[in-house]
Amino acid sequence: MSIESYLDAIPKVELYIRLEGAVGSDLVLLIAEQNEVSEGLKHFNTWAGFVQKPDYDRADEIIKVVSQWPRQPEDLSRMAYNVGTYLSKQNVRYTEVTVNPALYGELQIPLEQFFAALNDGRDRAERAWGIRMNWIVAIPREEPRRADDVVRFALSAAGRKAYVVGIGLVGKETSQPVGQFERAFASAEKKGVPQTAVAGEMEGAEGIRKTVETLNPTRIDVAWGLANAPDLMKLLQESETPVNVSMARALKTKKIAAYKDYPLRKLYDEGVVLTLSSDMPAFYGTTLNEQFRIAAKDLGFSAEELEELALNAVRASFLSEEDKVAMLEVFREEFAALRAEHLEAQAG
Repeated sequence: MSIESYLDAIPKVELYIRLEGAVGSDLVLLIAEQNEVSEGLKHFNTWAGFVQKPDYDRADEIIKVVSQWPRQPEDLSRMAYNVGTYLSKQNVRYTEVTVNPALYGELQIPLEQFFAALNDGRDRAERAWGIRMNWIVAIPREEPRRADDVVRFALSAAGRKAYVVGIGLVGKETSQPVGQFERAFASAEKKGVPQTAVAGEMEGAEGIRKTVETLNPTRIDVAWGLANAPDLMKLLQESETPVNVSMARALKTKKIAAYKDYPLRKLYDEGVVLTLSSDMPAFYGTTLNEQFRIAAKDLGFSAEELEELALNAVRASFLSEEDKVAMLEVFREEFAALRAEHLEAQAG
């Protein structure tokens, strides 16, 4: 068994994956066809082409347009099942999927119905493949007025019943001052609802700093520029704030020329609690397994170090402590069994 095969086989948790950008292109185009989107959308063929071959400079625009194509609740169900199936094939046992209901304007359904549709697909994926899926409800930075509504839903009995385990701030940091979301994050923290925030994409380390100091999120997503700020790395290391890195995003948006340029080793050596993410895998053309293989092949991480990153994802999840302990035990047992198999294959 090669190191690549070993990494493909180990159990994993995926904590930063966006529903918008994770659904396979075949299903996205099928949904558009069945809803006759082409009849009402100017330049439909151009947008359909972006589904298969994205223009990364127009990422936000493409996501906004394509998210209008689901028109029926069952479209959401198929999307959730598609993502669950895709992740299960990579030995992902648990995932927290970030979803932005504000993007799906053509559906015109309340949040309870929106998540009921998603959970139909979620439940089918769990029955078929054993993967557990929970939801992070996104607050778009462009629309701070939605923040209170998102938090209220996450706090409600309906939200908990819908497998919503947290809130997440997404979008361009330059859209609105981060202080616009301080009340919503403080309310969520007070009520015990975990929070995530995308930071660093536009403003680098300064954007991360403002987000951490103002919102104090439970986790940080993307965190581009963190490696350039020693004091900020130390702060996150000391507070044990997990960081979900998105190497594929950095590559596709030309922040790095090649994966070998991503400062993953520097972050790891500084003691930052890291997890690997696929972010928007269909959009960026990657998989979580590929991200693990890249960390080994291009960045020199050992199998033991990558096992630790996989365990970090369990610890950083919003599962109950009891569930985390049980999952950590299962993961360690499977790591040991796979290592034994690997050594046996090498000896043979």
